[in-house]
Amino acid sequence: MRTLIDGYNLMHAVGLLSRRFGPDGFRKVRHRFLNDLADTLEPVEAHQTTIVFDAADPPAHAPRQARHKGLTVIYSVGDENADARIEWLIAHHSAPKSLTVVSSDHRIRDAASRRKAKVLTADEFWTWIKDRKGRAPPRPAPPLTAEELARQHGPTAEEAAYWLDAFADLVDAPETRQALHSDDFVPTDDEIARIEREVEDEFRDDQPKRRDR
Repeated sequence: MRTLIDGYNLMHAVGLLSRRFGPDGFRKVRHRFLNDLADTLEPVEAHQTTIVFDAADPPAHAPRQARHKGLTVIYSVGDENADARIEWLIAHHSAPKSLTVVSSDHRIRDAASRRKAKVLTADEFWTWIKDRKGRAPPRPAPPLTAEELARQHGPTAEEAAYWLDAFADLVDAPETRQALHSDDFVPTDDEIARIEREVEDEFRDDQPKRRDR
């Protein structure tokens, strides 16, 4: 357990307990509340979250402790109220400093603070839930084009061998040797663009030849 929630306290902060319900209507609201909470949390977070309700009007034939979409749901049957059960859970937690307690009740907040647990009011926690629900999922990156893949990974061994063979004569050319050994040789933008065009033209002209090799 990493998060311990005062269930009806949080439902009240959300505004779900502001009107009267019949028994069946109340259960439906509580069920929808649990669904929304579980759907907002990541699966691991849900499994680490415990929510405690007062035992008044628990679901028919429900055990004192149950699972709901990963959440641990406790009905405080046999306790004074939910506060007493939450205090007991805080007092017996093996690592209280890693625990987050969600309640606006001063009694529960004091119990959590005594054990150095993190405390959030119901309003603070619900604001965090709403912010998370409002975040758009990250958009997947568009697939890379063939040209972008080539830039990332460089030429294949076959392509590298082809170009080394294609430009082998240039290595021994006097003008190439002079340019490579000259400290003053700096090609202009026009010269670079011309060289690129010549390479592209030669590459296009040699495409059928490369397939025959």
